[in-house]
Formats: sequence, C-alpha cells, structure tokens
Amino acid sequence: MFIIARGIEFGDDKTQKWLISILSGFFSSIFLTQPLKIIGLTIFFAFCCQNSYDDKEANEYLDNNQLALDNDEEYLHSFKKKSIFTYRQPIRVDRLNETEINHARNERLKEIHMWSMIKELLLYLCFITVLYIIIYSNRDLNSFLQITTIDDYWNWLENNFITNIRAQQWYNNDPPRNLSGFINDKSNRLIGWATMRQLRVKSTLCQVQNEIISTCQYDYNFYNEDKYSYKPGWKNSITQNYSSAISQSFQYSTSQDLDTYSYIGEHGTYSGNGYVYEFRGRLVDLQSNLSLLHQLEWINNQTRAIIIQLTLYNPNVQLFTSV
Repeated sequence: MFIIARGIEFGDDKTQKWLISILSGFFSSIFLTQPLKIIGLTIFFAFCCQNSYDDKEANEYLDNNQLALDNDEEYLHSFKKKSIFTYRQPIRVDRLNETEINHARNERLKEIHMWSMIKELLLYLCFITVLYIIIYSNRDLNSFLQITTIDDYWNWLENNFITNIRAQQWYNNDPPRNLSGFINDKSNRLIGWATMRQLRVKSTLCQVQNEIISTCQYDYNFYNEDKYSYKPGWKNSITQNYSSAISQSFQYSTSQDLDTYSYIGEHGTYSGNGYVYEFRGRLVDLQSNLSLLHQLEWINNQTRAIIIQLTLYNPNVQLFTSV
C-alpha cells in the first residue's frame, strides 16, 4: 500500500528509482559494508587486545635461561645438532617447599575468613538499617517519647498504656481466646500485675527577709522526699469514700514493703520508696481508676519521678523480663 501510494504521488519513474536505490543500499550493506566492518574490527582486536602468555608469578621461580634437561631427557624439537661429547649441567627448577606452601595456604584461608566476616557485617548493617526504618516510620502518636507535660502523661496512660497491658482483639476483630494474662502483643504473659510508683518532694516554706512569701518545691533527694501518707487528693481528711486501690495509692510505702531498689535516673538517684498504684482488676476498672486519679491530681507539681514496673514471661523462648 505504501509503494502504491508513493507511485500515485510521484509517478512511475520516480518510484522505480526510489525502489532501486533502497534495494541496492540494502544488499550492498549486507554483502559489502557490514562484512568489511566485521573484518576490520576482528583485525583490530587481534593485534591490539592480545592476551599475554607470560606468567609473572611462574617467572619468579622459573628462569628460561636456566632451564635444562636431565641426563635422560631431551627436547622434542631441537634445532641444534646433537653431539655425544656435549655435557649438560643438570639444573633443577626452584619450586615451592612445604613451608612456603603451608604459608600460602594459611594466608589464603585468612583472606577467605576476612571476606566472610566483612560480608556478614555488611548484611548485619543492612538488617539493622531496615529494622530502624520500619520501627521509626511507624511511631505511635501517643508515644512516650513525645510526653512533655503532665496532661500528656495522663493521655498516654489512659489511651495507650492501659489498653496494651491486656490482650485486645486480633487484627480481624476475633476475641483473644485463651490469652488471659497476656499483654497486647499476645506473646508475653504478665506475671502478677503492673505497678506505678511515684516519688514526691515535700512542700517547704521559703523565707526571704524573714517573711514567708511562697511555697517552694526543691529537686528530689533523699532528704526532701515526702514520706507522709495522705487521703485521696493529697488531703488530710475527706468526706467521700473511694475504693481501696485509690486510697492505697496515696499511702506511703517503704522499699522493704514494696521489695524494690533504688533507681539511678538521668536527673538523680531515686529510692525504692513511694506511693504506688497497682494495675489490678478488669480493664474497665483500670480505666475508671486512672480517670479518677487524674481528677484527684495524683501527679502534680510535687511529683519528681514516675516509675512503672512489670514482669513478663515469654513462653516461646522461656524468658522472664523485668521492665
């Protein structure tokens, strides 16, 4: 169709010349131009890219000028005329002895081991990189690291922490059957119950020019630690009745009672004493108690440290963990 269209457009004479030009160029390229190119490239690579047959490593031990035959050997092709009076001094070729062979073998084994360690290290670094990317690209908005105020801490407790110390529904909304006592990762079982312990400083009076002007709160130390027991709301007396868990959280306990130890933190060393709330009971009761503690200002400006402690057991690896 293309040739017919061109023939109608240009006429028979021009079309025939055009066809002859195309066919002659096509066949001349196949039978003349391309073969000449191939032959030229072959000659070029044959002369310019020859492989050297000289073995440099072998030449260190072999000297062509000193190669000689034993008395019972002769060259296969000899151009010199043999003579019965010719005596050839036997010269041995220098070869690697057993010590040199063992040394070369040990060096090669060390090199193989070194590259194996480098490969393993690179794979480990790739694994760590991928792991960090996965972890830090899926950070929770209620993450503990983003807490800056007391309200942020309560928000984290009520919306993030409390829901994760009990096994919740699966990804397909199936109930967590046979997972009583497990936390939300469904792999670790909670041993006993989690506790939240706070350390406080007592309110002391500051005197300036013999006048009482304000109430001061100092940094925490063993001498400024508040060791008094209070009623809910940090009061000395109340008219409303509260549950035992709420009332107990305002009672001071010693490290001997709690079986706890001192903790060295970023801003100081904290004793094993304090006011403790125990996360015991149903999830609904825990959420209600946290909301009530928030209203009673269990954490306020006298609080200097909050320590949450729990013990976990992973039955898959049979490992106990204290957090």
